[in-house]
Parts: sequence; C-alpha cells; structure tokens
Amino acid sequence: MTRWRVRRAVDADAERIGEITVAGWRNAYRGIVPDDRLDALDAAEVAARRRDAIAAPEPMGVFVAEDDTGVAGYVIVGPPFSDELTGDGPGPTGLLMTLYLDPPVIGTGAGGLLHDAGVAHLRAAGFRRAELWVYTANTDAQAFYAHRGWRVDGEPYQGPEWSAPATRWALDL
Repeated sequence: MTRWRVRRAVDADAERIGEITVAGWRNAYRGIVPDDRLDALDAAEVAARRRDAIAAPEPMGVFVAEDDTGVAGYVIVGPPFSDELTGDGPGPTGLLMTLYLDPPVIGTGAGGLLHDAGVAHLRAAGFRRAELWVYTANTDAQAFYAHRGWRVDGEPYQGPEWSAPATRWALDL
C-alpha cells in the first residue's frame, strides 16, 4: 500500500503540478471537453498559474500528495473568485478549486487525503461552507465527492469560457 504524505506545496512543485493537470484533464475529460482543447494544454502555462496560487496569501492553500517517487497529486482551496457563482449557504463560503491526480495513482487513497487536507484548511480558515464545480458529465468525480458528503447545489451551468456544463456541489463545514 502506498504511503502518501500531504504537505503544503512550494514553488518547486509547480512544474510537476502542471504535468499532473494536463495528464488529469486528458484522462478525465476526454469525451467531455473538446479534443482540441485537451490537445492544446500546455503544462508550462499551467505551472505558471499554479505558481501564483502557491505564492498567494492565506486563506489560499495548495497541498500536494507525495510518496517516495515524488508528487502525484494536488488540491487548491481558498476564497471564491466571484460571488456571482456562489450559492446561498450559511456564513462565508470557500472553494475547492481543483483536485487532480496523476492518472496511475487514482484509487490509491491520495485523492481522499488531498480532499481532506483541503477541506480542513478551509474549515481552519473560518469558512462555514465549501463549494466546487464538477463537469456535469464527469460521473467519476461526482461519485468521489458524493462519497465525501458533498451534495448537488444548483442546476448545470456553462460559464462563458467553460468547456462544458458544470454543476455546483456544496459541503457544510
């Protein structure tokens, strides 16, 4: 059994996080997101954006799961980007922005540990509710979050730059 360690991400993790994001998108979203968008993904561009998240002040949090071979997944949590997409929950709402694993480690427990670290960070930062968006056709992710107590919180929506419709999910903290 893999012994995952979860820790706060550092700038040196950004390149690997970019690679994981591209691999994760191509694995999870083929058939959901147009192929040309998936094929055009650039790990270096993703890494640059993730560096910004890693360097952002609290309550933003970026955590990685690693084993003896290196980083295999990450989660980003923090305040919502816009109140426009936030539901009507009790108290301040935090956002689970992204959680990706290198596809070969799916099902090893790394995702659950990252999820729990992200939720704990939001709770410790004083958020009383967490939200996330899942592509409506991504049934694997929906099952993952439902198993952890998340519930659907709204109708499918497709933002102007989104690749496919997504559904908001919520968790009371």
